[in-house]
Amino acid sequence: MDRSAAADAAEPYLRIRGLAKRFGSFTALEGIDLDVYPGELVSFLGPSGCGKTTLLRAIAGLDPQSFGTIEQAGRDVSSLPVAERDFGIVFQSYALFPNLTVRANVAYGLVSTGRPRAEIEARVGELLELVGLADQAEKYPARLSGGQQQRVALARALALRPGLLLLDEPLSALDARVRARLRGEIRDLQRRLGITTIMVTHDQEEALTMADRIVVMNRGRIEQVGTPYEVYARPATAFVADFIGKMNFFRGRLLAPHRAAVEGAELVFEPPLELAAGAPITVCLRPEDVVVREVERRPANRLEAEVGVMEFIGNHFQTTLHVPGTNLDISADLSINAVRDLGIRPGRRIPICLPPDRLRVFPEPPVRG
Repeated sequence: MDRSAAADAAEPYLRIRGLAKRFGSFTALEGIDLDVYPGELVSFLGPSGCGKTTLLRAIAGLDPQSFGTIEQAGRDVSSLPVAERDFGIVFQSYALFPNLTVRANVAYGLVSTGRPRAEIEARVGELLELVGLADQAEKYPARLSGGQQQRVALARALALRPGLLLLDEPLSALDARVRARLRGEIRDLQRRLGITTIMVTHDQEEALTMADRIVVMNRGRIEQVGTPYEVYARPATAFVADFIGKMNFFRGRLLAPHRAAVEGAELVFEPPLELAAGAPITVCLRPEDVVVREVERRPANRLEAEVGVMEFIGNHFQTTLHVPGTNLDISADLSINAVRDLGIRPGRRIPICLPPDRLRVFPEPPVRG
């Protein structure tokens, strides 16, 4: 499903306006405006203390906002208690009842509503099949692996068929292999159910692989909202460029709207920057965007570089390049094929290109959270 097209065609399922959260004199959230569309998986991503969990808890009513409004499915839920909001939540700690079986844990919310026993049993059976735990129904949580416990927590959150699913760092307590497997399982389940989902994470890979859109947060504010490709390839601020993935950062001075003096070299970039000549800027480039093949076909930003340290990573070489006569030290990710075909090795001088359309230029240095 094309989420951009869905966003254009649909009304937001969740609409947040002017949201702020204060803890005494400390401002945890400020000026949060956000729309989440039906069926989306939106990830709140940012460093520790950026406000992502505070925003999730405000949406749930667990820690209500100080100012601002939250609408869900056209209903103002800004001041509603938790019990009157339509959501299911999965915590990092699973929060399962250790004295209840898997079946009883999943059924807990259904039992509290007083539904008929047959209906509860049918729903629990359906959910355990859905998360692949039908054969574990009579076990207690202590006898399950971390991944299995998280599946139980997910099934319990879905039991009452909520309109909104909230995931608070759901995979961070698991080891890397289990985490990678569960990422795919949760994403597949979310798509099959079509349930609108918000996931908090500090893990970039998690957000990039699972989310339809990513909300990058820093110091209680939203820096950028976009698809994984947009926030990676077209970061809106120097902070996003610094936080998402690996990036080269160079200090420079603007010479013209599309040209800058950068660490002793002169580079052109696209699109032009509307600042006065002489303004200080930061120029960013992804390591994988350094071009070493057919450089002669590229008229702009062609340089000669001396190859420094090369580290073999498995599917590429992390390589340091120095441009003689400048202060440009560039980190480049070079494919194994390029290194072999071009005979690239430490100490050699090679032609390189820094494509103008791959340079990201900002009028400010990166602000680390």
